[in-house]
Amino acid sequence: MSDIMLHTSTSQQVTCVSNTFIDNFMKDANGEYVKIYLYMLRCLSQEGMDFSISAMADKLDHTQRDIKRALEYWERQNLLRLEYDESNELIGICLLDPYSTPTPVPTPSVAPVSPVVSTVSMVTQIAPSTPVIPQARIYSADELAVLSAQSDVKEILRITEMYTGKPLKSSDIQTLMFWYDELHMSADLIEYLVEYCISKNHSSFHYMNKVAINWAEAGITSVSQAKGENELRSENTRAIMKAFGISGRNLTDGELDYVKRWENEYHFTLPIIQEAQKRTILTIQKPSFDYADSILSRWHKAGVATLDDITKLDQAFDATKRQKAAPTRNTTTASNNRSNRFRNFDERDYDYDALEAKLLQKRR
Repeated sequence: MSDIMLHTSTSQQVTCVSNTFIDNFMKDANGEYVKIYLYMLRCLSQEGMDFSISAMADKLDHTQRDIKRALEYWERQNLLRLEYDESNELIGICLLDPYSTPTPVPTPSVAPVSPVVSTVSMVTQIAPSTPVIPQARIYSADELAVLSAQSDVKEILRITEMYTGKPLKSSDIQTLMFWYDELHMSADLIEYLVEYCISKNHSSFHYMNKVAINWAEAGITSVSQAKGENELRSENTRAIMKAFGISGRNLTDGELDYVKRWENEYHFTLPIIQEAQKRTILTIQKPSFDYADSILSRWHKAGVATLDDITKLDQAFDATKRQKAAPTRNTTTASNNRSNRFRNFDERDYDYDALEAKLLQKRR
């Protein structure tokens, strides 16, 4: 992932947070969005500090969607400007002066709980076709009472407590209402989501919320769609684990995020991913998600879609190597000629047989 130029319209060289930001912007923002904004200020305070979206995601232990939503939020608040190149890839983030920024755009209150986190490398290209996911908010007691009176919601609460095996906390109920009321997930789909996550030994509502948002962004609205997605992912994941020599454990969050990038962003098939892993082993003699990702990233930039495309790339690379090697041979020939620079005369061409015959005659 290439570095991104982070710059500002102000001349401050210290980590300084303006009162305007604290008074007018911070109070209505999601706490994680504030952390991301503050981290960017910190990076600006140290001249020459390397900055990239992937580094920020790793530093703050966030997912790519967390970072993307935060940047888009602060851009809507006119506190930063996202800069793109011709291919719509994010190449710059300019932090604007809060003192000259208009009154912030009103937004609903959001829950102070942290969004789902995972150590990932962030994808900087923001696809315009990605569905807009509403922000979580805190439901009032009256709103919860109205929602809880619905038969579907009663069933959701009952089933969730049964699967988790413990009473639901207020934050858990808020999350369930977010799925039902904001993401418009049906009671059946929520029940399957909870059942699926528990079956994978993930009882955390943070993890389940991550799955819910992923499904919403993928346009999954029914149990059958969710099952099909999970079966496909499970089959591909097992094959990838086998290619990387992983057994006896599940993929880590970081490894899963690599797989999601290859499948969802790069749209690579399983054979292409397996080919990258083979080349990883041949090159560094050990399995490495990071090294395989560097190969797959190059292939993605080159427009690879099939194994035949990889073959064509290899052939083009070999042709380029041969082309570069040709001048070397010519140079060698020239070098040999220079080594004979003192032999710049016509060498005599003797008939050794005739000379030998004359010599024998004289001896007689």
